[in-house]
Amino acid sequence: MVKLMSFPQPQPFNTAEAILEPFWDPQLSQLDQWKIEPGAAHGLQVRQNWCWAAFEWARRPADPDQPALRMTRRYDTYSAGIDCAGYDALIVSIMAPEQSIFVMRAETDAGERAFTSPPGPQLKKEHRLDLRGASRLRALTLEVFAAGDGVASGWLNWIGLQNTALVARQAAQWNRFDARWEGYLKPEDFEPSFQPAYGLLVGADELARLRAAHDNFLARHGESPFTQAGQAATQLVPERFISDFVNFWGDTRYNRERDHGRHLLTHGPNAAIAGLLLRDKRLHRLGARYAMSLAMCQHWDDGMICDFPGSNFEHRCFVQSLCAHETALLLDLCGEWFTDVGRDYALRRIMQEGLGAINFNTWKHEYIFHCNQLAWFSPGRMLAYALVERFTPRARPYTEIAYHELVESLGYTILPDGGYVEGPSYFRCVGRDAGLSLYYYARARSRPFASVIPDAMLRTADFGAAVASTDESADVIPICDARSTVEREMAAVMAAVLPDSQWVSIYHKAVGRAGGLPDTLLALKLYADIPARAAPPPAFVSLPAMGVMASTRRLNGEWVKLLIMGNQAGAGHTHEDKGSFVLEFAGETFGMDPGTCDYSHPLADELKHCERHNMLIPVGMPERPHPECPLMADVKPEGAGDGTSFHARIDASAGWGPYYRAWIREWDSPAPHTLIIRDEYELKPDSGASGVAFYWNTQREVAIEGNVIILRGKRGAARIEAPADCAIRVDELPLLEGAAQRRIAIQKAGLAGALQVRVTLEIISQGETS
Repeated sequence: MVKLMSFPQPQPFNTAEAILEPFWDPQLSQLDQWKIEPGAAHGLQVRQNWCWAAFEWARRPADPDQPALRMTRRYDTYSAGIDCAGYDALIVSIMAPEQSIFVMRAETDAGERAFTSPPGPQLKKEHRLDLRGASRLRALTLEVFAAGDGVASGWLNWIGLQNTALVARQAAQWNRFDARWEGYLKPEDFEPSFQPAYGLLVGADELARLRAAHDNFLARHGESPFTQAGQAATQLVPERFISDFVNFWGDTRYNRERDHGRHLLTHGPNAAIAGLLLRDKRLHRLGARYAMSLAMCQHWDDGMICDFPGSNFEHRCFVQSLCAHETALLLDLCGEWFTDVGRDYALRRIMQEGLGAINFNTWKHEYIFHCNQLAWFSPGRMLAYALVERFTPRARPYTEIAYHELVESLGYTILPDGGYVEGPSYFRCVGRDAGLSLYYYARARSRPFASVIPDAMLRTADFGAAVASTDESADVIPICDARSTVEREMAAVMAAVLPDSQWVSIYHKAVGRAGGLPDTLLALKLYADIPARAAPPPAFVSLPAMGVMASTRRLNGEWVKLLIMGNQAGAGHTHEDKGSFVLEFAGETFGMDPGTCDYSHPLADELKHCERHNMLIPVGMPERPHPECPLMADVKPEGAGDGTSFHARIDASAGWGPYYRAWIREWDSPAPHTLIIRDEYELKPDSGASGVAFYWNTQREVAIEGNVIILRGKRGAARIEAPADCAIRVDELPLLEGAAQRRIAIQKAGLAGALQVRVTLEIISQGETS
């Protein structure tokens, strides 16, 4: 790749700050100009990522007083160094491993300047080094000291310069508006009709029915998801969140540290919907205030790195589509509060900042049609066009384009077997994003919702059955980048579209957490179309294109579910888990998939690791062994099952080039209470491995008795019998929010052989305790 700058110069991006090292942009990053101290002994890797410079180590250095990462760059090779006159601080934006120590030392014309951080927090930090009058930066050294013994990772975002005195002045320019919005919104004494302006989500008659259903729920429960969300919106003053950029929900990867927690999105529609249902003037007008606050933000984008002078980096149109969607929705739901000036300005931002960015992404990036993103951007795109065409008829053909391109994309992303390679959480882009977009299109064209649903969505029943969880605390099994619960709107759309499928079970679990009421107007409207009970799950499901297989059987009235994880070549948002499995029993998960967590934390990358899944892993080498991810090869289980038995086999050696010559895994379950897992393997002689470890991950209570591992839950227990020639240990691996993942390692020496475990499931009688 050709570098655009041969030597760094401070690049101002506002009146107070400049960038010295744009690590987020591969075209501008000069990571290759840094001297990185060798770290092979502790598995150190540093690489240029698409949006930052990433680092990882496999273990703490042998000498804990030495940094796990040390990197240095000299800036005085060709001149006297970097001119930092006019700036009083050097800033390093870094996501360091939690509890690690970050150190920076600057060599300047006025001597050395140094900084040592406190233990690292969960979110990224902008560490400040006081230059104390220095005007030339000659060299900079960065160090990160490991906090624990195991795998750790993080990233560098950028290095910059700051004039502290000017920062406050830069921020003060947004303090221009208050709750009155004089000239943009009607005054507080205006009496609204509490009817949507354009009926793009619901019409007057539909709203009356939804109000009645909501009133009945309130009479029984005293509050609802709508009143709770509306009340949360009142806790913020939206005008105080007007800024140069808009946060992407709680994602902190792309914004500034000073913007953490500035959540302007989501609250406006919540206030407007609660105001409509309750006929509450304060909430209804608050929704309009959120819309105007969004409209006044300078850029509908995540942060400075997405709109940096001279950079081609862009984080696609996630924030723009959210802003377009919410602003258009609020113009509909509380449109009667807007003056012509306010409405027209909001429409201008929708067209220029919202649709302009969405169309740019749609024209530029073909790949977004083949993953979740085109559908993700579609609610903002579709609703914006449906609204804009009311005012500018020449927009009408673009609404048609948006619909046909969405249907085209769904035809690519939903596989012929109905599978979805990005897992159940990203399936929200089918159920919620595509579903909502299709609903808007149907409203705009006065067509029944069912008439615009593409065939691709109608073939996803088996996918729903495969990922539906029997764990009482989970809606879905969190394979890939997923979580165990889903959005109620997504589940409502899929349950209404496929009422005979396990999407109904997923829906009732999701809605049950809220006391039985959906949390969006569309989901509430679909409520009557969803069966009160789901059909029993199928005993056996195979998705040959996706590479997933599942067995769901009964043991003395309790469900036993086993899911086998394969791979379609090139699948995205997947983990290093081909050949892994998930075992659920008696309402709990015994063999787990950790899914994902907040992408703003390095743990999101670490949860992808094969060691976090139920895999057979080579051991003994200094680096962390792993397969390719994404894996550009098919890895598909073969097998069969019914209400009694299940058998599957998979060749999981693809992608393990430096390590495995062969790895075959088989699952044999002649009855629900018995499962035998057998791995036959051959490691390459030059792999550096000394043997293998069979990893079983769980959050259940673990006890070891000889070569038997016992997992205990509330109503069930699992006995795992390991071979007598294997060593057994249990590792505690951190999860966010104080949780822990217990990894059972059954380790066997030797480069070839077989490792077999026998699992026996038992019902715990009511008299026993866990």
